[in-house]
Amino acid sequence: MPSTQTPINGIPLKDKPEGISRCGMSHATIAQNIFTGRWYEISANGQVIGSALDLDFYKQVATQGQNSGSTVKTKDLSKV
Repeated sequence: MPSTQTPINGIPLKDKPEGISRCGMSHATIAQNIFTGRWYEISANGQVIGSALDLDFYKQVATQGQNSGSTVKTKDLSKV
């Protein structure tokens, strides 16, 4: 896990992603800069978005809609 002072990189997002839950830095895939309010997808290839002290961390959580899609695919495969 990076130090709290190590710069973290991310790719800017247009809006707040849906279906996210606050989490610790080591599990996060999304971050929000607490000073600017901008949302980012955490990525080694992105721009520097701040240190861990500047960010709130989030992860994508499964929603009922996402789970039902995989159920439909399973039913389709069983018909083959």
